[in-house]
Amino acid sequence: MQASGEISPEPAPSGRRPAPPELLQRSPLRAIVRLGAPTTGVMLVATTSNVLHTYFVSRLGAEAIAAVALVFPISMILMTVMAGGVGAGVASAIARALGAGRVQDAVSIAEHAFVVAAVLAVAFTVGFEAGIARLFAAMGGEGEVLRQATLFARVLFAGLVFSFTISTFDSIMRGEGNVRVPAIWATVSLLLQIVLTPLFMFVFHLGLVGAPVATLTGQLLAAFPRGRYVFGGHGAVRPRLLPRRLSRQPIAEILRIGIPASVAAAINYVGITVMTSVFAHFGTAHLAAYGLGSRLDFLLFTLGYGVAAACLTLVGMAVGAGRADLVTRYVRSAIAVAAGVVLVPAVVVTWYPPAWIGIFTDDPAIRAVGAQYLRTIGPSYLFVITSMVLATSFQGFGRATAPLAVMAARVVLVVGTALLLTRGYGCGAQAVLLVIAVGNIGSMFALSLMFRQTLRAFRRHARISSPTLRET
Repeated sequence: MQASGEISPEPAPSGRRPAPPELLQRSPLRAIVRLGAPTTGVMLVATTSNVLHTYFVSRLGAEAIAAVALVFPISMILMTVMAGGVGAGVASAIARALGAGRVQDAVSIAEHAFVVAAVLAVAFTVGFEAGIARLFAAMGGEGEVLRQATLFARVLFAGLVFSFTISTFDSIMRGEGNVRVPAIWATVSLLLQIVLTPLFMFVFHLGLVGAPVATLTGQLLAAFPRGRYVFGGHGAVRPRLLPRRLSRQPIAEILRIGIPASVAAAINYVGITVMTSVFAHFGTAHLAAYGLGSRLDFLLFTLGYGVAAACLTLVGMAVGAGRADLVTRYVRSAIAVAAGVVLVPAVVVTWYPPAWIGIFTDDPAIRAVGAQYLRTIGPSYLFVITSMVLATSFQGFGRATAPLAVMAARVVLVVGTALLLTRGYGCGAQAVLLVIAVGNIGSMFALSLMFRQTLRAFRRHARISSPTLRET
């Protein structure tokens, strides 16, 4: 690394040092499973935690469910911007640097990642403190629902600095190919939340506010072991909390992926936010049902997140090492594994919606709309999970503009069509749900075509740079 702290250029393929042999020397399927299984296990625990969280909230009544439905897309924007956006940029940059043998560059990227996380946490916290009530009102919240949603959000977002720092720890370790430590302590955090949520809500009589208090407490207690691992030199990268000298290049390397990925994630959840207001227009039952349905979407997709994150790391290392032969096999294996993980629950809720909706409410109106949601959206879940793997594969390449373009086009078309149908032609909820399902399917095919073009270009580049490369 240069004295200025800037990232040195990648060496030519002939000078590249291979990525960790225990990863690139494994079969692609085994490597995907090895990296994806721990995170998927955490996601199963997260699913349980979220189901229980939603159940506890539902005990407070329909207004509490509707209030959390307003907060949910906003909180997902923030978490996905950090973990799926900036975090993806950190993991991708570190994986490519390590794959190319540039360890000091990986250290510099990790140090600057903490700076980016801190700046974002402060900016979001201040911004939402000032305008969250007006935002929820614009989304259709009113009366007691608006009051509860605002209080819930202010407590939750006050801890963004802890949440973003933890996400940075995990992204650094994922970039190294280490998923065991993040998985262990994420599981501990989630188990703490499961125990603390009813305790704070019902025993300490905090009501709805007890849920975000429990979430932040669990995160904080599990942050210290992560920090000890990262800063203690137990991995391939041993950063300081802050770089000795700020440099533009490591931040640019993170944001080259982080900004498009964050914008794509934000656009997606802005779309969910607008769709929340569309369903709020139909009434409280529709809003509550949409909140429960979108919560299931999130839970199912988090099960595939572990596999998608593994694909990002492996594709990044293969790209850094100039191994075009491995990229296709990693992506195919990841799609197969992710689809297998999501298939069973997707089929169950599509065939029998009360398996999900019935957990939370006996209200016949909410159950009816929820069944409509799952029977219409459920068949598109496998297409969404395939899109997720393809998007993280682009990030492994160090490219995130293609997923951004597809996401932007999808949201504009789906939201625009939904608003036209409901406000212009007076159509009901079923028409909106059909539009969402078609958008899920169409975006997958668009991403597939764009990924094939990217892969062909990389193969040509790899052959030119390393004539001795032979694809398996």
